[in-house]
Amino acid sequence: MKSKKQIIWEQKQAEVEKITDRLGKKVDRGIKETVTAFMVYGFSVSGSCEGHIKGECPYPWLDIGAPEPEGWQKSKRKEQAWRAENLEQQQRMLEIMKKFYQRRQSSLDARLNFYHLGAFGAFRVQNLGADVMELLIPEERKQKFELYRKEMKDFTKFLKDKYFSKWIF
Repeated sequence: MKSKKQIIWEQKQAEVEKITDRLGKKVDRGIKETVTAFMVYGFSVSGSCEGHIKGECPYPWLDIGAPEPEGWQKSKRKEQAWRAENLEQQQRMLEIMKKFYQRRQSSLDARLNFYHLGAFGAFRVQNLGADVMELLIPEERKQKFELYRKEMKDFTKFLKDKYFSKWIF
């Protein structure tokens, strides 16, 4: 018999399988489990990429941001609630990352961090050194690419292990 947590995990996996972007593309295979984990923890994932060594995005990332509320432009209250929801997600992500890095040794550039997107508190989770990838020579870029993907996969495993354990954030 499946546990309640297993059922929830599988429901979120099914949701991830149905997600498409505006071009009709599905979530990249290499980041699906991460998207699932983030959604299980209540994060509003609005975009993601597994990273592609040959392309504009040579590192994995996930964008987190609550859906834009209808009529927020005409309602200060809706705008403030939207921003507050995103900031609460940032705060929860900080706590989770703090726990992840408590006993983990990672090179500084591989560590996951987040960057603000826009004025309403949305943010992107990516490796600290991701933005300078284009400056690297191909050999170094490939090494960092693998390192950055591993860091995201290890974070995903951490989230999944904690979710299925008795310990909760």
